[in-house]
Amino acid sequence: MLDVIDSPITHFAQEAERRRIARELHDGVIQSLTALLTDLEFFRLHSQHNLESVNQEMDAKLAMWQALARDSLFSMRQTLGGLRQQHGPADFEQAIQALVQEFRAEDYTVTCECEDWPTGLPFEYTSNLYYIVREALTNIHKHAQASAITLFLFTHEKHLYMSIGDNGVGMNYVPVQQSRPGYQQGLLGLRERAHLLGGQLSIESVLGQGTRLDIDVPLPY
Repeated sequence: MLDVIDSPITHFAQEAERRRIARELHDGVIQSLTALLTDLEFFRLHSQHNLESVNQEMDAKLAMWQALARDSLFSMRQTLGGLRQQHGPADFEQAIQALVQEFRAEDYTVTCECEDWPTGLPFEYTSNLYYIVREALTNIHKHAQASAITLFLFTHEKHLYMSIGDNGVGMNYVPVQQSRPGYQQGLLGLRERAHLLGGQLSIESVLGQGTRLDIDVPLPY
């Protein structure tokens, strides 16, 4: 009998997950905290020689540090939440609804219209779907400067379709492999997961009008 735990597919999925977590920590928490520490050190040294200018800069600096700290905290919570869910969500619908509530608590207007929630899905399939949605929402929070999010899900002719959109700043499309770290770079992990399921991910974006991700994956039954 094939040992699924030690199979090449399992090892590949585990390695992809490790790369995703490392990329998520580097692009989110580590970069934000590095910027925060650099600014703090500069401000400390600068204030020793320019006491008169400290008050003029304080408000702007504090606002920026607060934003950096908030983004770092959010990223860490998302990453730790993913680690806690490393065995995959037991109930796909419940897990997605929990994500929706989490983002509503962050003051986003989230429209969630989902029909025909799939049930009885294999563990690997459900896990990848969940992480696609979670990563897409996290990218919106980090980079899109959006206030509203839409999430649509339906099934048709043995395929599952998901659409995740925002009303943020949008972007000029360039190949993911050539993009700088940020929103577009984060799409690489999403495409990897869609491909693992035999599906595909497409992007539509207009500067100043937002971005929409469309995911099409075949159902495993």
